[in-house]
Amino acid sequence: MRWTCLLIVILLLATTRPTDVGQTTQGRNGSGHELMQDCSLYFKFLGQTGAGRVDTFAENPFGMGYCAGVVRGVVNFANFFLSDTVCLPASVTAASAVWVIIRYLNDHPGLLHDTDTKLVLRALQEAYPCR
Repeated sequence: MRWTCLLIVILLLATTRPTDVGQTTQGRNGSGHELMQDCSLYFKFLGQTGAGRVDTFAENPFGMGYCAGVVRGVVNFANFFLSDTVCLPASVTAASAVWVIIRYLNDHPGLLHDTDTKLVLRALQEAYPCR
């Protein structure tokens, strides 16, 4: 039984192909420009329902997921490791965090060449400073 399970796992691993490899390698560099596009579309998606939501999702699902992941990752990092620098209220939702990022990027267009994670952290620090 143990050998059968091991054989099945090996066969599954050997025949599995990632489906989004093309999207992850299409010249993405993690800049503020990309973050602005991805998060603007993701914010639009969060505000829609029904068919409009499906149409928006079809535009760039990878980019929206990328925005959501970067924002969530930086929020979690800030909550655990920078709790004296960024004080996020418990009421912060995904939509409100993304809106903070979009507003920051719009207000600081000269910083769009910086890395996305750095920009997300700066936006959160500006929006939710500890006092």
